[in-house]
Amino acid sequence: MADPIVHPYETLTTRDGQHVEIDEALVPVIRDLWRLGFRTLACCQDVGEATAAVRAQADRPLGYGAENFIAFHRGWALLKLPLLDAMRLVDLLATEPLFARRVGLRWRPGCWRMNVPLEPNGLSDAALLHFPVRQIPELADVLLGR
Repeated sequence: MADPIVHPYETLTTRDGQHVEIDEALVPVIRDLWRLGFRTLACCQDVGEATAAVRAQADRPLGYGAENFIAFHRGWALLKLPLLDAMRLVDLLATEPLFARRVGLRWRPGCWRMNVPLEPNGLSDAALLHFPVRQIPELADVLLGR
């Protein structure tokens, strides 16, 4: 099965010449992260919607994507960054009045969900940063101003 096109995207070229498809809403964020020297590993402009679309087109059941997973992730964007870059981004955003509370508090409305998966040999070297989709334009503005 070919990967379904879930969101409109734009193809960007990384510094090392790779062509990558970036969800349209996240293009300004990714461009500015790259401009600021951050590496990105993945992104999604709406994780719940994307999971539902993949699940609907799958030939066989997915190993993830139950209704509760989809409902929990609807309205949430994702950035996946190498751990040190994620830490640097959170540190940068903590100095911005608009984002300080969002990245500094947990499980409050509008606050980011951030995790580093635990693997058999320790922590993953990548972090997953989930944040409300409605914050994408604000994040793009903050990064552009840096």
